[in-house]
Amino acid sequence: MLLVGCTINVANVQRIVGELESNSDFNGPMAPSRESSGNSTNSSDSKDSEEKEVPVDVKSWTIDAIYGNITPVVVDTLMHQFQNKALGEGFKGEYNTLSNLGSPRINRIFMDRKPSEDFLFLNPFDFFYVKSDEFRYFNTKCPYVNAEYKLCGSKQTGFDDLTVFYTNNAGKRINFGGKFNYLYGNGYYDNQNTAFMDGSGWFSYLGDKYTLHLQYTHDYLKMAENGGIVDDKYITDPESFSRSFTSNDIPTVLSKTYMRQEHNIVHLNHKYNIGFYKTEQVDSDSIDVFVPVTSIFHTLHFSTSRRKYNSSVNPVHFHTIQYLPGDSTDDRTNSLYLKNIFGLSLREGFNKWAAAGLNAYLGIENKRYELSDTLDTGRLYNHTYNENNILIGGQILRTQGKLLHFNLNGELTLSGENSGDYHVYGQGELNVPFRLFHLAPDTMQIKVRANISNATPNFYFRHFHARNAWWDNDFDKEFRSRIEGEFALPHTHTHIIAGIENVKNYLYFQNTGVPYSSGTESGFTHHATAMQSDKNVQIYRITLRQNFVWKILHFDNDITFQHTSEDAVIPLPTFSTYHNLYITGQLVKNVLTAELGADLKFFTKYNAPDYSPVITQYINQNPLNLKEIGGYPLVSIYATFSLKQLRAYIQYYHLNQSSGAYFWAPGYPMDPSSIRFGISWNFYD
Repeated sequence: MLLVGCTINVANVQRIVGELESNSDFNGPMAPSRESSGNSTNSSDSKDSEEKEVPVDVKSWTIDAIYGNITPVVVDTLMHQFQNKALGEGFKGEYNTLSNLGSPRINRIFMDRKPSEDFLFLNPFDFFYVKSDEFRYFNTKCPYVNAEYKLCGSKQTGFDDLTVFYTNNAGKRINFGGKFNYLYGNGYYDNQNTAFMDGSGWFSYLGDKYTLHLQYTHDYLKMAENGGIVDDKYITDPESFSRSFTSNDIPTVLSKTYMRQEHNIVHLNHKYNIGFYKTEQVDSDSIDVFVPVTSIFHTLHFSTSRRKYNSSVNPVHFHTIQYLPGDSTDDRTNSLYLKNIFGLSLREGFNKWAAAGLNAYLGIENKRYELSDTLDTGRLYNHTYNENNILIGGQILRTQGKLLHFNLNGELTLSGENSGDYHVYGQGELNVPFRLFHLAPDTMQIKVRANISNATPNFYFRHFHARNAWWDNDFDKEFRSRIEGEFALPHTHTHIIAGIENVKNYLYFQNTGVPYSSGTESGFTHHATAMQSDKNVQIYRITLRQNFVWKILHFDNDITFQHTSEDAVIPLPTFSTYHNLYITGQLVKNVLTAELGADLKFFTKYNAPDYSPVITQYINQNPLNLKEIGGYPLVSIYATFSLKQLRAYIQYYHLNQSSGAYFWAPGYPMDPSSIRFGISWNFYD
């Protein structure tokens, strides 16, 4: 899968390191200042005082999954929107979720959905799981520690989310660090608790001729499945019951049902640069700067994944079909993924004729999957599937200069299970000086993105074996094409995105349950099936982000319009909106800053995707039993504070709770009103 994003070259890496080296405020043993180097006084007192005055200076970046190109990112220290960081529905409420923190989710904005992971069951957990091209690396002048804790509810409800982060440099070019994240959510509804653990470590080396990035991640995810509440009337019409119910008293469809996943990821990118040194004047000094001409790079991505779904209590009328013997469910699948890429780069900007960079690579993919199967005798065994592919790919890009940037990527599978697959992605960016009326000069930014792909269906769309879901499909390749444009005016806080996508042979999951009637009970069973549409589906999207500022008053707005030509295949709400009204200012000058406000999330009614515990995926609703959700505004008020190295928030979530249709997914209500807290503390020493 191609990387989407912009990149920079080694010159930018040198700039990051150079800023660390040339900062005259840093007088520690790693980089003596120019000002002190000429001073003949060298008393022990002055030396000790200098070494203690270590400034705060932390750089952060991500690398793309193939070439290892660096994209600088902002270190997470902002107070704004901190209160929404612990919301499964996203900062702007753009996700459908099962309410409890960490639970599976899906983006309602179709064109903002991330590319699928090879291990399909990771996709709904992108709140917790970090992809390798989003993994952050650091460079810092002093040890940097961040501790963050978010909580709400009691011992029986709510959640706790703890993250501890540490990074440090060994010299100017070497950095290492680690992160531990533990999330435990009881949830406000019965049988939906989550217990997730992430342990990650990294190492980076940024040299002139050699660079290296290494990531290791171990994730463990355990989640109880409740199948949703048994009757929507507990939310929509609570007065129809003879007594009142608290949220965790409402009966749920499933109990004693659990999903577990375990993942190990190793991602390595390193490159050797061939080039020359040239002398440049910086202020009054002459320094030697390395200019890369050619790079040889290697990228390795290795991951193992396990999923287990077990239930000791299976409701009689929940499942349609039982494919495997036994009274209890114990579904398992494992996967192993290994990708090696070897490439060569002709670097951008080494002379005036090299206006763009060129990259080319050869890749080898090895995949192995295990699924349960049965012999003719009925005895269970593990069926192993092995798939191998040989890939070639390339990139042409321009990241230097101010006016025009572009990035064109392509990849073709030469042989193997996915032979004939191709992915082409292109992005262009134009920055034009602009002035509107009597406003200050601005830069109008125009971006165009386009991609086209023809891809073999994910393994788990082709094969899946479990007690209550089973298929072996021979689906056609899925063909996608998209073009999208962005327009931004920073000074007027205006941002517009418009795009169109066409999908042929779209792959999706469908609930194909059947009606049942037993005594006084009736309804529909649950059955997840992999499907492929035989139609061309078009999706249109327009997003307007317009923020207004008047002194300390801010009003942020995000409005997205979508249209799908086939609601039964890709159901989408017509409008999804987010509005945030707040005031911000300093309570104590240069010491304490505060933000007080209220935000609103809303999407129009539509037949939102159902959720299947059996496959941990969002699936289209049963066409015989459709339920609309949406049309409900979710309002919260909050206060956030920033005190030097400390951030904190208090939030009253779902202020407007009332009898109504507050659902994130069919059968899964939004959390009730609750008070939530969070704190984040940075330590530099």
